[in-house]
Amino acid sequence: MIATPEPVPKLGLSELNPTELPHLEVVVRNTKSEIIANVGAQIVALIVSPQNRVLYLEAVSTSDAGAHAMMGSVSDPRGVVEFRFYRAGETGDYIEILPPESPRVANVRLTVPGWSRSIHHVAMLDRSGDLMLAPDDATLWRKLREKMSCPTLEQWGGALMKRFHASGMLLDCESFGVPEGLRAFVLSADAQDRFDSIISRHVSTAGIPRKTTA
Repeated sequence: MIATPEPVPKLGLSELNPTELPHLEVVVRNTKSEIIANVGAQIVALIVSPQNRVLYLEAVSTSDAGAHAMMGSVSDPRGVVEFRFYRAGETGDYIEILPPESPRVANVRLTVPGWSRSIHHVAMLDRSGDLMLAPDDATLWRKLREKMSCPTLEQWGGALMKRFHASGMLLDCESFGVPEGLRAFVLSADAQDRFDSIISRHVSTAGIPRKTTA
């Protein structure tokens, strides 16, 4: 009998108050399971996959060492890395989220008037290409056409996008701190098969328009 995997806990990012920033704790352990780094930062933007893998993250740190340790934990990991997500004001319970795989990492130092120190703005972007951001279905259709191998026509998007959403091939990602109206998706494991099936049915009923000459 095949065991059913336990459901991944939701972070509830859409329910967060944008003025109350959640907290990220990064814990790095060596091969002996000893903690060699433990740093924290406030999250200002976050997108996670349905499996709670970080696809995009922006965080702020007031410490040079903290910002460097955070970036180093994913760009040059020296052991097992844990990302712990805390809602604003919570210190006990946390939800473990998965660090990005082979991320692109950037850091900008921001000066604060009247303060001798700097704020580090750290950003991480998963480079797998799985994340698709789109403000509307027209943009999402264009990105699907780029990813899928099945030949399609640009004008099919208006007729087919509702079917793609209903098919389950487009998986919604949780997000926080992204521009209003921008939605995040990843594709299901069998997205290509579902996409091909929908296109095949559309062609069999509507046909392919022939080119006309003037």
